[in-house]
Amino acid sequence: MPDEDSSTTSYYERRLQQEIEAIELKLKELTAERDALRRQLIKARWENHHLRDVSRKNSASRVLVEQRVLAALEQTTKPMTSRQLFSVARLANFELKENTFRTHLHRMKSKGLIENVSRGRWRGIAPAD
Repeated sequence: MPDEDSSTTSYYERRLQQEIEAIELKLKELTAERDALRRQLIKARWENHHLRDVSRKNSASRVLVEQRVLAALEQTTKPMTSRQLFSVARLANFELKENTFRTHLHRMKSKGLIENVSRGRWRGIAPAD
């Protein structure tokens, strides 16, 4: 009889442990999902702030790309390559084409927002006070 009780207890302990592990896994997944949603909320708020004066869809995309590029250049002291900046810009518009992106870069250069340090390397220009 003691063997039967111990095997039953052992079975229940294993079963409870499995349920605890399943709950911990769900908690981990839910935490990751919550964190992803928080990041999306922050991104949406950031985008809304920068788009308040934009009326055309194409202009909205361009403004978001420009803001991402400028933010990336502000975070580094070294010039960034066009490829690096394109990766950053794709966060704002995942459908962005390379030719369109190059046009955005040259418009930003014409506006005096960025400068071309060497072939394919860019850096931001500090705004004049």
